[in-house]
Amino acid sequence: MPATISPDMLEGLIPLRELDKAALAVLAAEAEIEEHPAKTLLARRGASDRRIRYVLSGEVLVLEDDGTRRSLIGMGNAGIAQQPLGLEDPYPFNAISCTEVKLICLSRQQIQERLQAILPRASQVDEVGEADGAVGDRLFYRLIQDLMQDRLALPSMPDIALRVRQAVNDPAAGAPEVARIIQADPVVAARIIQAANSAIFAGKKVADTLNAAVVRLGLKSVREIIVAATMREVFQTKHRLLSWRMAELWTQSTLVAAISAVLSRRLDGFNPERALLAGLIHDIGVVPILAYAHDYDELARDAALLDNTIAAYRGQIGAMILRRWNFPDELITVVLEAENWQRVQEGKADYADLILASRLQSYSGTEASRNYPSLDDLPAYARLGLGELGISERAPILAEANEEIAAVQRLLVG
Repeated sequence: MPATISPDMLEGLIPLRELDKAALAVLAAEAEIEEHPAKTLLARRGASDRRIRYVLSGEVLVLEDDGTRRSLIGMGNAGIAQQPLGLEDPYPFNAISCTEVKLICLSRQQIQERLQAILPRASQVDEVGEADGAVGDRLFYRLIQDLMQDRLALPSMPDIALRVRQAVNDPAAGAPEVARIIQADPVVAARIIQAANSAIFAGKKVADTLNAAVVRLGLKSVREIIVAATMREVFQTKHRLLSWRMAELWTQSTLVAAISAVLSRRLDGFNPERALLAGLIHDIGVVPILAYAHDYDELARDAALLDNTIAAYRGQIGAMILRRWNFPDELITVVLEAENWQRVQEGKADYADLILASRLQSYSGTEASRNYPSLDDLPAYARLGLGELGISERAPILAEANEEIAAVQRLLVG
């Protein structure tokens, strides 16, 4: 059993999995390990505690309400329990060790401060009742409450995409192992072969088998394309009044993704597969907002009010989802900056810049373009060097590469 706690040990724990690696490193450095014999009272109902505890080894019996409700926390020696002994302060239960236990102890204040840094309004959750405040705020507070209690219905990454990611990250796995996972889904397999033979992702030689397609694209490219090709499953809602909004969101996301993939081929330092994925996930934070909006009649029936709610919270919620999916920081930046048209940053252009430009290009020639700034006025326009490529507000890439963009969009929509 480790004498110290590493950041990797904390990244899957509730609610720490919402934090980035830097915040986890700070928490890990200050973590302490407690050891207790069996039949020790670890938490007393009504008592306050400045620390939050996770069961590192052993099992803990939790007695709730009048003592008749019972549950076990802990996995023996199989791993760390994701659920803490209690986020609430004071404790609403008694907790007793069933076996010898080791607990990871973290500062409650440190956790709250780091969560508030990424969710600046989370501190207001307990201060605002369901009947108070604007309806959009109430929806967001409910989202945060559900997040803190692990009830938030965030989209899940499609199973096949998750398994391919795990295989690609395994040094022992190669193209045959990845191909075997993909071939279990004929639709996805066809998409991979289609991608391998498309002009945007490959050369001239035809790949006529799945294994050849995987080899040709490379494992890392396959990983990105699989996530992109299965992302349609995430953009779903059962509410009839909001289903058209979800369909519209998916269509717009595929267009931005296609433009960014095509544009990335003309720029240095960008990968078309990652550009495709960045375009698809740039508005992922809208998905749970639409999923929750059906519980609020005002939002479901008032398009302007729903738009204001989306604009206010899409970035924060999108970042939550991508952190839950263990996406890299550069893609988390994409969702946080997707509306920051005058974004200024030092250094080279990045994927956030690429998506800002691609979003404006997706509106080129439409009525919606009147609601957005001119492409030529964006700081990202200069950083990307689009002027040198002859791409501008008056000469959009949509006109130059319409067929190429349409081909990539067909790959995504099937």
